[in-house]
Amino acid sequence: MAGCTASPLPTAASLQGEGLGAYYRDHGGVEATSDHAIEFYDGGPAIKAGMLNLIEEAEDHVLVDSFLLTDGTESGDVIDALEERRRYGLNVQLIGDGSSRFVPEPHAFDRLAEQGIAGAEFNPYRGLRLAWLPSLLERDHRKFWIADDHVLFLGGANLNELSLLPPEKGGNLDLMVRIDSPDAACAMRNSFVKTWNSCRDASPSEITGLVGLEYTNASPEGKRFWLFNQEELRGTSSMTEDMFDGLFGAAKESVWLIHPYTLVNPHIISRVREMSARGVKVNLVLSTQCQGPRFHCASYYGIKDLIDAGAQVWRFESSTTPLHYKCILVDNRLACVGSSNFNYRSFRLAREVNVVFEDPPAVAEVRRVVDSVRSGSVAVTREEAKRYRTPRYFAWWLLMQLGG
Repeated sequence: MAGCTASPLPTAASLQGEGLGAYYRDHGGVEATSDHAIEFYDGGPAIKAGMLNLIEEAEDHVLVDSFLLTDGTESGDVIDALEERRRYGLNVQLIGDGSSRFVPEPHAFDRLAEQGIAGAEFNPYRGLRLAWLPSLLERDHRKFWIADDHVLFLGGANLNELSLLPPEKGGNLDLMVRIDSPDAACAMRNSFVKTWNSCRDASPSEITGLVGLEYTNASPEGKRFWLFNQEELRGTSSMTEDMFDGLFGAAKESVWLIHPYTLVNPHIISRVREMSARGVKVNLVLSTQCQGPRFHCASYYGIKDLIDAGAQVWRFESSTTPLHYKCILVDNRLACVGSSNFNYRSFRLAREVNVVFEDPPAVAEVRRVVDSVRSGSVAVTREEAKRYRTPRYFAWWLLMQLGG
């Protein structure tokens, strides 16, 4: 059920220089683009400040696509700021996934409707969808903001309490990146409108007239990056798989994966085994704190498989703070930040958005995150990993292949 066939990884030598760009263009359909400026936001308070600054700076529109969209104390402050700017003429539109109704926080859809804010619910769990289970599996797991068609803000943080609370108060360790790039912002704006117009309960987007507007290398002097917006599911490989495979194929010395929701399957194990066989040190970090026992059990069940495939698995230890980073560091030369987890759902069932960087300043920011996480982690031994091979852990692993 969880397995999928995979062709061999490209050789590291073929992905040096311009090779990675060619691979992403030929296999993922993704061209490199460039930026004016990049800024990283680490942790709830910084991410919340970044959201509020973006709202304050916007002059025409702010578009928000958040997997979880809830009405709590922290997220409510952001919604209040959006409502205040909307009353003064800013075009504000928010998309939240239907999963928002099933987390231990009040969802925000009713509040948006009461305040007259344009909101849409992606793939709600109601109506005829309940009679056809496969239709419920596709979720919009992306977390991105667009302001005025030149700023793109994306990463792993939702518009909810766990994403915005300080870590010392139980908030997630999470990362968002702000990219000043008309190319990237325009591409995601068009994707937002397409998603918005697919939501049955939403009126036509007010910015549909902008669809089709294109930019070409507005900042040719900027450092290039690759934007992977998995908005449609493909029959062979997925865009997310192509992104991972390019990074893994380019690795020559080490790979660090900070992916707490890693649910192993044959594809994942084969990739780890291939990298290990050619001498790449594969490191993967899981979290002691999760949003429920199902995530802990499903991810920890696979530790033994990862170790047997050649990886070193680390356990990030914290009594209060869940690890929610989704980032990758390859040879201190390439880095990735985004919404994708390292599992079947992100590969095949969910809409995801990620960005791959090769410029040294951006890579250094991700290296800082990796170093910080590593300093709070301990290596998991094979003996410890065996303790997680119980029927309970296996049952959650099996169930969460489609649900996690």
